[in-house]
Amino acid sequence: MKKLTATISAFCISLGLQGQTLSVNETTSDTLSNDNIKLTFLGTGAPRPSLTRYGPSILVEAGGQKLLVDAGPGMRERLFEAGGFELLTDINLIILTHLHFDHTISVPGLWLSGWLFGRKSPMTIYGPVGTESMMGHFESAYAWDIRYREIVGVHERGSELNAFDIEPGVFYEQDGLKITAISVEHMPVIKGYSLSPVLEGSTLGFRIDYNERSVIFSGDTRTTSSSNLIEHSMGVDVLIHEVQVPAPGNSPEAQLANVSLSVHSTPEQVAALFRNTRPRLGVYSHIIPPELTSEQITEATDYDGPMLVAEDLMTLTIGDEITVGIAGDSGTNIFTEADVVDQ
Repeated sequence: MKKLTATISAFCISLGLQGQTLSVNETTSDTLSNDNIKLTFLGTGAPRPSLTRYGPSILVEAGGQKLLVDAGPGMRERLFEAGGFELLTDINLIILTHLHFDHTISVPGLWLSGWLFGRKSPMTIYGPVGTESMMGHFESAYAWDIRYREIVGVHERGSELNAFDIEPGVFYEQDGLKITAISVEHMPVIKGYSLSPVLEGSTLGFRIDYNERSVIFSGDTRTTSSSNLIEHSMGVDVLIHEVQVPAPGNSPEAQLANVSLSVHSTPEQVAALFRNTRPRLGVYSHIIPPELTSEQITEATDYDGPMLVAEDLMTLTIGDEITVGIAGDSGTNIFTEADVVDQ
């Protein structure tokens, strides 16, 4: 925790962000105003395994509402690290940008763990076409597990998994929280020809608005001058974007890694979006490759506005100021003392 705090503090100072729109919170907890949006970066990596950057997943808190954007590898463990059993059992909504494994593989882990340890409400999943089918397969895969646990006394409520395929546009409005799905380009390209006509499914970005605060999640995408993200990002508080830095050399591994440059965004492409939309804060997450340092990414980004590279367990509280903090040291990590199961 201390290393991450020091890294964020030094990085913000180096960019001249302290005392402007961004401040650094040295504590591991902060108070969420009902007017603010709080983000916790549970995973900032990509498909490639990493011990420091888990798979992509971001916790969003707005007022009394909590939801996850994507559910990459290690998400359940990061949630537990951030808030113990109380947080693990308090989330019943996930929105998925697309159906790659590094964005969906922890859906069953949270769905079943949250239920097993106290959640009484169904888990609800929104995502692009194919989400309902994928979640149906998860239900079939774990039907025996659920029946077993119910037989030995686990409560039945909360084991349901409700899934909805969504299209671009507003799909969620509740208690001042509005979520808009945005169509973005993330289809494979081979020899200059898009396979999108024959490959089902799509990729979505999201815009979340709450009490005049706003945040954009790019999803996985190759952002260009015609991207739908541009119009949705104008005037946004925080714009979170993925990034891929090309692998050097000509080894087979480097060539394989660089194939995905056709469906991901380079620092140059993201910089162009930042310059065009001028968010209060630009943020990099979903880092490819995950071993990249903040300095390597920012040095390749020609942008003069407030910007940072997210780290796992970093928090952003979006209010009159945008405050950086560190998640953790809250919640109960001993189940018999957690008081999360209703009698």
